[in-house]
Parts: sequence; C-alpha cells; structure tokens
Amino acid sequence: MNDLAHNDNSSPLIVLFHGLSSSPMEFNFLASQLTAAGYRVNTPTIPGYTFGDKASSWKFWLSEAIKHIEGLQKTESKPISLGGISLGSTLALAVASELNDILGVMALSTTLKYNGWAVPWYRHLIPLGMMLGLGDRFKYKERDPFGIKNPQIRAYIKRVLSSQELSAVGGSYMSLRHMHEGNKLCKHTIENLSQVGSSILTIHAIDDEIANVLNPQMVGDLSSATLLRQVFLGNSYHMITVDNERETVAAEAQNFLDLIYGKIKPIPEEEKIVAPELQRFLRNLNRID
Repeated sequence: MNDLAHNDNSSPLIVLFHGLSSSPMEFNFLASQLTAAGYRVNTPTIPGYTFGDKASSWKFWLSEAIKHIEGLQKTESKPISLGGISLGSTLALAVASELNDILGVMALSTTLKYNGWAVPWYRHLIPLGMMLGLGDRFKYKERDPFGIKNPQIRAYIKRVLSSQELSAVGGSYMSLRHMHEGNKLCKHTIENLSQVGSSILTIHAIDDEIANVLNPQMVGDLSSATLLRQVFLGNSYHMITVDNERETVAAEAQNFLDLIYGKIKPIPEEEKIVAPELQRFLRNLNRID
C-alpha cells in the first residue's frame, strides 16, 4: 500500500483509489494539494487491479479495499474519507456502501456506465470475448485522447507511453479480463448506491469521453448522501486530476473536505453547481431524444 501521508496523525486521513489498471500517479497533484491543506493522503494499490498485474476478480478488489480501510479505521481518531477517479471512484462508492463511519466520498469522473463519446463500439462484446478465452490474451491499447483535453499534456503523455508502459494517466494497455471485472464492479456499485449515506462530492467533465454526466447524476439520484455537492467542468476530459482544470478539482476537493470536517461553515442553497456546460449538454441530450 502506497502512503503519501506527511501531516501529523491528528489530521484527517483521506484514502484515494486510482483507476483500473493504473497507479497512484494519477493523484500526484491532488495529493500534494490536500497534504498542503493539512490532510493526510493514502493511495493504496491492489494486486490484480493496479497496473502490471494479471487481473483478479472485482470481489477481490473490493474485499482488499475494505480490509485496507478497516485496518486504518482501527488507528484513526477521526472518521476517514474516501475518493477515487474513474473506476477508483466506483470502488470508493462500493466500499462506502459496505462500511460505517465513512465521512465523505469524493467521486471524480465516476464510471458506472461506459457511455462516453470515445468508448469503442465493440465494448459490449466483452462477454463474448471472455467466452472465447480472450480474457488475458486481448489487451486494449490506450490511445488518443488519453483522457486529456489539453494538447500539450496529451502530447507529453503520448511520448511517455511510446517508451514505457505507465504514465500519470494510467497504463498503456488493459486486459479484457480487467474490463470484464470492472463491468461487474460497476453493476454491483449501482445496485448498492442506496447504502451510501456519506457526504458525496462528484466532479465530472461535461466532455468526458469515457463516462458522460449521466454517471454523476446516477450517483445523486440513487445514493442516500447526507450532503451532495456536484461540480461539472467545461474544459477537461476524463482524467480531471491531470487535465486543464486540475487546480479546480483540487480546490473543490479541499473545500468539500474542509466543509465535512467542520473547518468551514456550509453555504445555504449550494448543494449543487449547475454549470453552463451542463446546461448545454442537457439541451443537446433533449434534442437527441
């Protein structure tokens, strides 16, 4: 388990789960900002979930995540909060549905349904591929836009992945088995969202190419959040902790944590931010319908 905690043990502990077949590098900037704000940040890795390992089952991912959090809870004087990006957000919500005393969940680029504009048309054929024995043989290669809208950052990621297998936005490939198990985790999390009673922050890009904004809306509709704050970004793609609005993501995350840990007072009537970008998306969606 990778630990980025630098503040004293009286500071609240925030556990961040990286995306599927990726690494804690996705949180380098966010973790540094939260640490500077007085929080301790823990970024666990899970065998068969983290990049570089043969895929294990979604039930193993969830059990390992729960075991990790329960171990930390035994030594913490304050309640722990969770966070995650992409399928790591889905995993964080699944953990929160199982455990008590999770104060908050920061759900970044939540992926419950793979319905973004860049999702390959053949994704629905994953079960067939598994039946044909391709689970560990077929590897989906990451490609443009790599979850990044910023052209300079995207070009840098492309150069990195041309010479190595891991970058700040994830691994260069993902096995079919990883994808298959990820789909099952999504299904489980959707079915159990009503059990999540923690405060929830969702941050999602309107132009997310992997999971569109119906995903955070699903979190809002199906969860039992005591406090729900939803932020929509207009100048990023899926990897919002690395892309154009990473500073906004960090600031909103800190503000949410400061609120639920009692460092600041709540502002009435501000449970949800409805950005112009979201209004544009919803208008276009209505036109399609």
